[in-house]
Amino acid sequence: MNKKIIAINRRPKSSDLLPVAYTASAITIILLLIAVVISYNFNKQTMEAQKEILRRAEIILKEGNKETLLNMETIRGSGEEIFEAILDTSTTDATLHSYVGVQLKNILKENDIEINEINGAVIIGADGYAVAYSKEEIINDKNIFITYMEDGKYLGSRDNGGRGPYESIVVNDTFSNRRCKWITKIEVK
Repeated sequence: MNKKIIAINRRPKSSDLLPVAYTASAITIILLLIAVVISYNFNKQTMEAQKEILRRAEIILKEGNKETLLNMETIRGSGEEIFEAILDTSTTDATLHSYVGVQLKNILKENDIEINEINGAVIIGADGYAVAYSKEEIINDKNIFITYMEDGKYLGSRDNGGRGPYESIVVNDTFSNRRCKWITKIEVK
């Protein structure tokens, strides 16, 4: 019997793999573009909602599944106070300012949230920046304020370079690191 054995022991040349690499790269780029478009469309709705909340000077107070819309009148009605705090930014020296606002704990109490039964709260700004405050920080008297006036003037809107309509201030934070400007949401944890 005449059997022929053919041995194929050829390694692919790098030039043979180029079309495969180009195809894989093209597919990856297309998938990334699709992900970006989908993400943009989801975020666009959220960003538009954030802008509208800022425009109306409102804050969403969320506890579990319950959401309450707070406006300037309801916030002020929780116990407006005048207090002083240091503002220290990366572009300014530390300076003492007079503020008008309401203690976060008073806003929570006014909305029937039992402070002793929570773990804390997260305050979220229109830019996505969020600051978490513990229950102990919230309970501490004259510590965390939701403010809307500085030195007798409203904080101003994001569109005109302001930090408002609302900004959270931790009075004992002398470096201003735990502030959240452009507040749109308070999530109780």
